[in-house]
Amino acid sequence: MSRIIMISPGLGRCYELQAHCVMDEPEAPPLESVTAWHPMLVALLEFYLPSGWRLSPELLLNRMPLRVDIVVLRLVDQPAGNARKLHSIFGHLRHHTLIEHKGPTDDLEPEDVLTLLAYGALYMRHNKLLDPDELCLMVIADRIPAGFARQVERHRGTFAPVGRGLWRGELNGLLLHGVETREACRQSPTEHLLYTFSRAYLKGAGQIMPLDPEETQVYNALYQQVEQFRRQRGTMAMKDYELARQSYEEVLEQMVAQLPPEKLLAKLTPEQRIEGLTPEQRFEGLTPEEILRAIPPEVRELIAKKLRRGEPQE
Repeated sequence: MSRIIMISPGLGRCYELQAHCVMDEPEAPPLESVTAWHPMLVALLEFYLPSGWRLSPELLLNRMPLRVDIVVLRLVDQPAGNARKLHSIFGHLRHHTLIEHKGPTDDLEPEDVLTLLAYGALYMRHNKLLDPDELCLMVIADRIPAGFARQVERHRGTFAPVGRGLWRGELNGLLLHGVETREACRQSPTEHLLYTFSRAYLKGAGQIMPLDPEETQVYNALYQQVEQFRRQRGTMAMKDYELARQSYEEVLEQMVAQLPPEKLLAKLTPEQRIEGLTPEQRFEGLTPEEILRAIPPEVRELIAKKLRRGEPQE
C-alpha cells in the first residue's frame, strides 16, 4: 500500500492536507460502452499488422479513474516485417505505441491529451520503460480539432499537420502522431479502408466502393468482429451498433448488385434459388422424369400408395 499526500489551497493562506491510501488492488471503474468502430479498428490492424508486432486491444489500467479504448502495438521480434498497407499508421510506430481511437460519432477532445499523458506514463511505469523514445502516442480520428492541438501546446508540446491527413509533434518528451481518417483514406489505395472510420462513411457508406477481393474480405471481417464482440459482451456493452449494421448492409447491397448472375447463383443455397417462385415456375422446363427424381423417396412412396388406393377395384 502506498500513501499519496495532496496539498490544495484553502481559505486565506491556509492549505489543506489530504492523505489518500492507494491499495495494491483497487476496484476497477465501471466500464463504459465501447463504440462499434473499436472492434472494427482492432480487426483492421490485426489483418495488416506486419510480422514482429503484437496487438493488444482495450488496455485498461485499473488505477485510472476513467475508461478509454486504447490499442497497444508492441514490437516483439526483430527484424520486423514491412507493412503492405496502412502506412499512415504502421509507418510511424515506436517499440511501444499507444493508440487512442475515436469512432466517427465521437470527437477528439482537449481532455484526451490528459488521458494520453496519464496512460503513457502508467504504461511506461508498468513496463519499466525509462527512455521516452521507446514510446509513441497516437490518435486516430475523423479529424483533429484545434482544441486538441492547443491543449498539447499548454503542456509545452507541439502538434501540427504535416500533410496527407497526418499530424506530428511531441508531448512530454514522447512522440505524438495523429491520423485524420477523412483525409488519409484518400491519399493512397493502401489507406482506402480508413474511409470506414471517417464521418463521411456514416452519410455515404457506399462511397467506399469499389473494393478489390482482399478489401472485400477485410471489410466483411470488420463487421463480423462487431457481431462477435456483441455476442461476447452483450448489446449494452456497445454503442453505435445500429449505425455500423446499417452502413455495412448498404455496402453489402452494392456488392451483391455488382455480382455477375452466375456468381450470385453459386452463393445461393438450393432453397434460396427457388424462394419466391410459384410452383409452375419451379418446375418449368423439367421433364416428368426429372421432377420425379427430385422428389424424396419417402414422398414418392406415399404418392404411390395413394395412387394404388385410388385405382378402381376389379
